[in-house]
Amino acid sequence: FLLSARGNPLTKAVRKGDKVVMHLSSGKDIMLSPLKTLKKENKISQEGLVAMDQIQAHTDKLECYTCHATWAPQCYGCHVKVDYSEGKQNPDYLASSKHHVNGKTGEVDTLKDFLVDGEVTETRSYLRWEDPALSQNGEGRVSPTIPGCQVSLTVIGKEGNTLLQNHIFKIPNAEGAGEEGINAITMSPVQPHTVSKASRTCESCHSSLKAMGRGINGGKYFADQTKTTIVDLMRADKTLLPKQVDEQIPAIPNLKHEFSVMIDENGTQVQTVGNHWKLSQALDNETRAKLDRSGACLSCHQEIPNEDLAVSLMVHTAKFAGVTIDNSMHKSIVNKSILLGAWVQVLGGLFLGGVVVYLYMRRRKQMRCKKD
Repeated sequence: FLLSARGNPLTKAVRKGDKVVMHLSSGKDIMLSPLKTLKKENKISQEGLVAMDQIQAHTDKLECYTCHATWAPQCYGCHVKVDYSEGKQNPDYLASSKHHVNGKTGEVDTLKDFLVDGEVTETRSYLRWEDPALSQNGEGRVSPTIPGCQVSLTVIGKEGNTLLQNHIFKIPNAEGAGEEGINAITMSPVQPHTVSKASRTCESCHSSLKAMGRGINGGKYFADQTKTTIVDLMRADKTLLPKQVDEQIPAIPNLKHEFSVMIDENGTQVQTVGNHWKLSQALDNETRAKLDRSGACLSCHQEIPNEDLAVSLMVHTAKFAGVTIDNSMHKSIVNKSILLGAWVQVLGGLFLGGVVVYLYMRRRKQMRCKKD
């Protein structure tokens, strides 16, 4: 048997020479080639080699599924209403589970025997599937992250009066928050079991505010939910024109950031992240600084095409030579620029160092000659 990273035997994975046989529960056997073998046979893409062979930090700090789980179900905002008016009731599923030795609770005939006061209903804000955010999981590794339970609670009293409306509770002295507390909504690091051979692109993490924990489009999707959202005819200053309007999204007073935001622009965590595990947290400042490569294009294009004499000359030369700058050519130019810049700095440093040593030795020799 092969052993897992924790040293546990993988009873369905058996080594056979340079191959691995996976015995499926269906009875089918699949022959797999380890990554080392695929590397020797040049069967791994350049992107894969760069990401997981050349960059050690990826191997040390990422789960395999951080990149290869390209999507995950993301249900943002759990809007729960408990309505005690007009004698409304709801099954107590926890109590009913004790009545059945197998723990069965759903759609059983005896649920009416376990009714308690208060009808419970739940809705959501919105769904997403693509490019889940990233955070640190319970083992200290970067992992895909999806909404856990993000409850905003509304309670209707027996007299029909609203006791709480879209209320988010706070947890004091938790996950870096002080006495004022942190919102008791959570994002959860997960293994979403959506692994595919093709991985996420570099850009989906390194130039994505969502991946860094700053929320979808930087938290601008529902930017300020402390205010009621009304979509109707209005002036540029948001003054409503109709006299009678409906609220599309009632205000959530404690939600100063969008549901997908884990950290604000100052790096402060604004909701709990994987709070069942000690090491779980939003990406820290150091990790985000290494992850963030947004705006990297400007490093070159701030000088292109005519903001620098040498660059302008090369651009015009390429134009008159009929050189087409497509994606392949662009990659080649960037690669050559990096290599040229690195070698110029290294050789330039060695040359200057040699000059300093030469002048020092020459000066020393002259001093000796004067003494003699």
